Amino acid sequence: MIKLERIHTPIKLNPDFVTEKTTEFIANGANVWNVEWLKSSLLDLSFKKCSYCECDLTEESKYMEVEHFEDKDTNKTKVLVWDNLLPSCKRCNGHKSTHNVITEPIVNPFIDEPANHFFLKLYRLKPRENDLKAETTVSVLDLNNSERVVKVRFQLGEALQKTIDRAKEKLESFEENNSAIRRTKLVSTMAEILLECQRNKIYSATCATVLHTDYDYLQIRQKMIDLNIWNEELEQLHGSSLELILLE
Repeated sequence: MIKLERIHTPIKLNPDFVTEKTTEFIANGANVWNVEWLKSSLLDLSFKKCSYCECDLTEESKYMEVEHFEDKDTNKTKVLVWDNLLPSCKRCNGHKSTHNVITEPIVNPFIDEPANHFFLKLYRLKPRENDLKAETTVSVLDLNNSERVVKVRFQLGEALQKTIDRAKEKLESFEENNSAIRRTKLVSTMAEILLECQRNKIYSATCATVLHTDYDYLQIRQKMIDLNIWNEELEQLHGSSLELILLE
């Protein structure tokens, strides 16, 4: 989970539309939120990922759903309140269901900073000490489901570490022969690694945490700095990925 920003309200979600459709929902329970322009606007906010687990919502098997943070059946007047809507995968939305976030709060990535509530350990989200909101979030959303979530985090982390191993080999090759071709290959591999740890990538908090706690990555970066081949682009990517880490 990463921090998300609600930067705009869709033009079509104007007061007249909200009033009309909210009245319709209260009257007959119509799925007034299930419109493509609204879903598209929500997807843009989360980089087309689930707000909670960070899976790819553009995959056909994931299926994006409009999630009502405050349950729409309990809080009917908030069925189309922009600040109450989140893009979610079917799995997370199904688990949250009608959970009452007022009586039992959970982390809202559009309001809360996830790093203040969780840390990542063995590819599992761990609540920080005495953080009931984090504990409830993990439990309600089943964010440590071994097969559906933890396994995917592990696979991505392993793939990232294999790419780091390739970068290490390329660094050793460059140190043997400082050719422009070897330098370019090394820089390109490091950029590939860092790009997988940006907020627009799936499971970016996991990947960023794995990266910044990997000894080999830190050593490669330092050696490249010493060799004056760590460029501005790499440093910008390094810095932006650092913002996503979930350290204990």
